[in-house]
Amino acid sequence: MNRYEQTFARLKNNSETAFIPFAVAGDPDIGVSESIFKTYLDAGADILEIGFPFSDPIADGPINQRAAQRAIAKGFNHASFFKLIANLRRGCDAPIGVLMYANSALHLGYEAFCKQAADAGVDSILIADMPPEEATDMLAAQKKHGLQSVFIVSELTPPKRMHYICNAVTGFVYVVSRLGTTGVQSSMDTQVGSTLKSLKRQTLKPLCVGFGISTPDHVAMVKRAGAHGAIVGSALVKIIEENRGDTKKMLTMLGKSVRAFKKATL
Repeated sequence: MNRYEQTFARLKNNSETAFIPFAVAGDPDIGVSESIFKTYLDAGADILEIGFPFSDPIADGPINQRAAQRAIAKGFNHASFFKLIANLRRGCDAPIGVLMYANSALHLGYEAFCKQAADAGVDSILIADMPPEEATDMLAAQKKHGLQSVFIVSELTPPKRMHYICNAVTGFVYVVSRLGTTGVQSSMDTQVGSTLKSLKRQTLKPLCVGFGISTPDHVAMVKRAGAHGAIVGSALVKIIEENRGDTKKMLTMLGKSVRAFKKATL
């Protein structure tokens, strides 16, 4: 069993939903970024989702866009990324997923990127701007190096395409909770429950909901709707952004938030 299979099996036995916090690698700087992800793990995160900073992250809202810009401005690059993952992997058994854009992998070449990612300890890759029809070469490189694939489904995805996407997934299906980009929101889209029901008619693979999940109540709602995981990004990245001048306060607030989110999965 790979790390995802082990994690989802453990959580199922405990009637828990996976809590998956997100941050952009290298934000606000390389050293603090590592401390952020370690704080997530120490506070109870089941899986990490790590964003590879990109100049034009079209699936992300303003909060995550600014985080990517800060990381790039600090000189974050491929070498920094793989070193960060390797540092996190030491003593950590949690799955680590990467959310990125195609050019960041193409820059090194899919084969080279996947090899270095796997060697560092990455478990899965989601390329936000690469649908499975265009992912043949990337998927081949991922398979060769034991990296799981993740693709996105929304409420507008028709059943036939859901089936196609689910067949391309080996890690988990990323279910967007709303249309549009990532970002903090005050209420949850009620369509996510019906999307999950449709997906469960198509696949037995884990279904993890993200985009706009901003409060523990949202996480609890996603759990009740039948999701296997809840992904929280912008709400946590906002804490990072607003406390860049006080790392101790930032990490304390992040730890408190992750514990509250995780409690909602129990």
